[in-house]
Amino acid sequence: MTTTVSHVIPLRSRLSIGGLLSVLAIAPIAACAQNTIIFDAPGADTNPGDFNGTYPAAINARGAITGSFQDANSTYHGFLRNPNGTIVTFDAPGAGTGPYLGTSPSSMNDFGEITGNYLDVNGYSHGFVRTPEGRFLSLDVPGAGGFGSTPKAVNLEGAIVGFYTDSNYAFRAFLRRPDGTFVTWVDPGECTGNGSSGCYGSGATNIDLVGIIAAGYNDSNFVHHGLVRTQNGRLIPYDVPGAQSTGCPGCDSGLNQWGAIAGIYADANYVNHGFLRDPKGRFTTFDAPGAGTGSYQGTGCPSDCPVSVNNVGAVTGMYIDTNFVYHSYLRTPEGKIITIDPEGSYFTFSSGINDGGVVAGYYLDADNVIHGFLRIPENLERSDWLQVP
Repeated sequence: MTTTVSHVIPLRSRLSIGGLLSVLAIAPIAACAQNTIIFDAPGADTNPGDFNGTYPAAINARGAITGSFQDANSTYHGFLRNPNGTIVTFDAPGAGTGPYLGTSPSSMNDFGEITGNYLDVNGYSHGFVRTPEGRFLSLDVPGAGGFGSTPKAVNLEGAIVGFYTDSNYAFRAFLRRPDGTFVTWVDPGECTGNGSSGCYGSGATNIDLVGIIAAGYNDSNFVHHGLVRTQNGRLIPYDVPGAQSTGCPGCDSGLNQWGAIAGIYADANYVNHGFLRDPKGRFTTFDAPGAGTGSYQGTGCPSDCPVSVNNVGAVTGMYIDTNFVYHSYLRTPEGKIITIDPEGSYFTFSSGINDGGVVAGYYLDADNVIHGFLRIPENLERSDWLQVP
């Protein structure tokens, strides 16, 4: 059901907005010169041929990064890379220790609160919050069944959004308010059924500091659409003009603090393209140079490829070339698109960008090992604010 909630920005957010504006004033995006830092989380499996390694998931304004890594048993663990380069690893209480189980952070706010999910010994997904002090809170959406609950993003207020499955394995979006109460909703025209029938329902992927939510849903024809949930609970579906589908299941849309949304869409030939939707609902579309033009190629991917946008309008994501090789890109606020491929990379995946233009992601090397990276613009290379080592 949809619940209408009034929202007043409390002191914490007002202070955050002031800090945000000061960051924007000192952190222009550099389009050319760059420095790349490669890192592996302690305990990450770096054995050639294992296809394991380190997976950054999010970067905040300070340059702190969270994500997951797989050990030699393919178990997932969480990590926090501090701005000075030190890395703390962690496991959510109750996380399973078998292959492909464990802890997977997905988002971190500028206060250092981390959210994500963990798979227990039975492979059931629970959400978690890790405080800046390292304390854990487990969360499960009321009514969750099937695969469980999966948080995707946390804002400066501590509000969390994501998706869950009910007892029929139908996917649904949720919002967990800072007071711990939950709101769930069904999007207009949302399909009924579950993933086995081709219906992926709905999910929320991002939330800004005033409570605007970026989300999406599948309709009865299994076509995906974008959706905005306003802070008072109004649902606004949208589609990029000319799109066969806007977004895809598992494709997290970027959302900045001004309400701009970045994502992907597919045309009638199933070629992917990037888009930026401004707060007034106007679209700019773009293609990365080198992106393929065949079906399931282009700027974006068929599933599970996040797009991020920072508060000055820079966008990062992925594109697939004519050989189906994945590359990362950075689109500057002026519209220039730069390919990001760390030296020695075979496939590159970007995970996030902060207001200084620092991009975090990961790549696969020639030995089939996955490493984390930061792409740092030259103007921030020695910044005390970012504390880059």
